[in-house]
Amino acid sequence: MEAILQWGLDVVRLAQVLESPGMTFFMRAVSALGSGAAYVAIIGFAHWCVDRDRSLRLSVVLLVSLWLNTALKLLLDQPRPFDLDPSVGLVRAALGGLPSGHAQNSLVVWFVLASWGKSARAFVPAAVFCLLTGLSRVYLGVHFPTDVLGGWLVGAVLLCVHFLAGDKIEAFLRERAPRVPLVALSAVSLAMIASGPSVEVAVPAGLLLGMGVGFYLCGRGVGFSASSPLGREGMAKFLVMSGRFAVGIAGLVLLFALTEKLSAGFGASPNFRLFIFVRYAALALWITLGAPAVFRILHLGENDVIRYEEQK
Repeated sequence: MEAILQWGLDVVRLAQVLESPGMTFFMRAVSALGSGAAYVAIIGFAHWCVDRDRSLRLSVVLLVSLWLNTALKLLLDQPRPFDLDPSVGLVRAALGGLPSGHAQNSLVVWFVLASWGKSARAFVPAAVFCLLTGLSRVYLGVHFPTDVLGGWLVGAVLLCVHFLAGDKIEAFLRERAPRVPLVALSAVSLAMIASGPSVEVAVPAGLLLGMGVGFYLCGRGVGFSASSPLGREGMAKFLVMSGRFAVGIAGLVLLFALTEKLSAGFGASPNFRLFIFVRYAALALWITLGAPAVFRILHLGENDVIRYEEQK
């Protein structure tokens, strides 16, 4: 293992031969597009402007990926390049290095998004971006090449499960009572939070619970169709979609800022993990329930309430 890590460190140093302010800025920008904040914005846009069902499926596979990546990092506890040579660390990151979360999650998100396209050519830019994301993490000195390869491998396994079994799982749950999908997502969320004492696992667990509860309540009462902006087309449709995204993101920023002020008081508290869980559940609730309700009030969305027939 030591020889592999030393080889990886040599690759990082080789990549940093190209170091310059412009290259570092570019690599940091690429890496930022694989961050949690970027994925929240992507999920929000998909939920508000594309399709609620597809957005929920994307959210589930991404959040499972986030949890699995955290669990593997805690289990394997592998060093990062800057742990062996601080001079190569152009940025810093927490937890272990293997597998790379940026590499794993970018593969999952962008390939799922590419599958929504009408042509297989949509996978080409997705693959290019995933490659750039992996290279950026090596260049910035936060991952060895083996970390990136490991992230891609785990991500590929999750994609196989999603593409091969996702439709069957969804159909199975939808054939049951309307509350069954909510119960299933809640159970997975609780399993995540029970998997370990780490604060990091509380993030995907809270988001998953919030997404499930919000999706269910929105379908039962609020009524919102992401893909149907009141029959508008052309520029009018663009303005409605832009309005939704602007209002939705503003709400997320405001909610995050308010809870950030509260986090200082919980930092040393034994309830900090619970606070993180509730905080991210609230953010997900805004995406799936709060924002659609505001869209209805602002006439940015039409009534599309789903009436469920309870099954006995």
